[in-house]
Amino acid sequence: MQPGGFVHQLVVTAGNGAARTVTLVPGVNRVGRSAASDICLDDSTVSGQHCEIVVLNEDVFVRDLSSTNGTFIEGQQIQDAALLPGQTLHVGGVAVVLEPPVHISIPRLSFQQESNPLLSDGLAACVNHAASHATMECTQCQKVFCELCVHQIRRVGGTALMLCPSCSGHCRTILHRAPEKKKKSKIGNWLSKMTAKITGRPVRTKVS
Repeated sequence: MQPGGFVHQLVVTAGNGAARTVTLVPGVNRVGRSAASDICLDDSTVSGQHCEIVVLNEDVFVRDLSSTNGTFIEGQQIQDAALLPGQTLHVGGVAVVLEPPVHISIPRLSFQQESNPLLSDGLAACVNHAASHATMECTQCQKVFCELCVHQIRRVGGTALMLCPSCSGHCRTILHRAPEKKKKSKIGNWLSKMTAKITGRPVRTKVS
C-alpha cells in the first residue's frame, strides 16, 4: 500500500457572510477568539478558548472547552463528537463546514525509538516523566508514555481514542509481565550435593 495522508479543510463563514477556507493540521487545532488560537475567530459570540478540532488520519473530532455559548454539530450541542464531511459545526455564531478529505501521497517516515531509561524494577519509563512507568506505546512512532501524557478523545457510542502526544498516532496498552524466578537446575543441585559430601558440609533440602 502506498504511504499517504489526508488533508482536511474547513469553510468558515462569519456572521457577516464572509467565508474563508482553513486547512487543519494533524493533531490538535485550537479554535477561539484569542489571537493565540490556531484558528482565530474574531466574533463576540466565540470564547477565547472555545473548542479543539482533532485530526487523526481521515477522522476529525471536536471537543468543547467549556465555552460560554457552546459548540454544536448539526444543531446538537456536543462535548466530544466526531465531525463528518459536509456537517456544519457552529462555534458560537460562526458556521464551519468540514470539506471531504483529500488523500495525498507522502514519503514514508522512519521513526526511531528514543532510548527510554529503565526503572529499578527493569520496566521502561515514560518519555516525558522519567520516574513514571510507561503504560502506553504509540503504534506509529513507537514512543512510550504514562497515561497522563496520552490524549484521550471520547466518541459518542464508541470506545475512547488514545492519541500520541508527539505524532497523534494510535496508542496501545503495554502489557508488563512479572519477572520469572530462575529455577535451580538439576545439575546445580547435584553439584551442590557432591560439594557438600567432599567438604562434609550438610545440605539443606527444601521440602515442597
